[in-house]
Amino acid sequence: MMLRGNLATRPFYNERAVQAVLATLAIGLGLLSLLTVWQLVSLTGQQRELAARIARDEGRAAALRGEAQQVRSRLDAVRLDATIKAAREANAVIDARTFSWTALFNVIERTIPADVRLQAVTPSLERDALMVRLVVNTRRVEPVGTFMDRLEAAGAFRGLQSVEEQLLEDGTYNVVCIGEYLGPGAPAPTPESAPAAAPAAAGAN
Repeated sequence: MMLRGNLATRPFYNERAVQAVLATLAIGLGLLSLLTVWQLVSLTGQQRELAARIARDEGRAAALRGEAQQVRSRLDAVRLDATIKAAREANAVIDARTFSWTALFNVIERTIPADVRLQAVTPSLERDALMVRLVVNTRRVEPVGTFMDRLEAAGAFRGLQSVEEQLLEDGTYNVVCIGEYLGPGAPAPTPESAPAAAPAAAGAN
């Protein structure tokens, strides 16, 4: 009778299978490393591109802010010059004693229609002519024409015309009128100068 058994001092291992597994793991690790490196390079490039874009945007924003500041400074200077010029002209008119606010407001008061409101009055000297700019507010534009006709008929203005109409949110209009101011014009009729009323008819006896 024959005995069967493994007389080797160490158990048997399949070395080829182990090597194949290790090789597969190595290849997988290598591919994973390559993928990680590729992602790192890609993200680094994207980060650089974003940083460059941010720098460009910040530079453009700074340039636009500088341009806006320059525009604001020019506008402020123009507005200031216009204000100084208007003030000088008004002072020149007042100093020459050729303009009376009281007389102007009196003629406006006796000629302005009931549905027209005075917003602003600005006198100025243009080529030795005293020009007055009137800004009125009204719900209808037609009464402004009546107002200008009355001012000219009173002898207070010449060449008075509407130069701007602006519709406001409340449905009213701001109308700008400019004309040469000649003076207070004809005075308002007094009760003594008004025509006498016709006598009443006599009653029956």
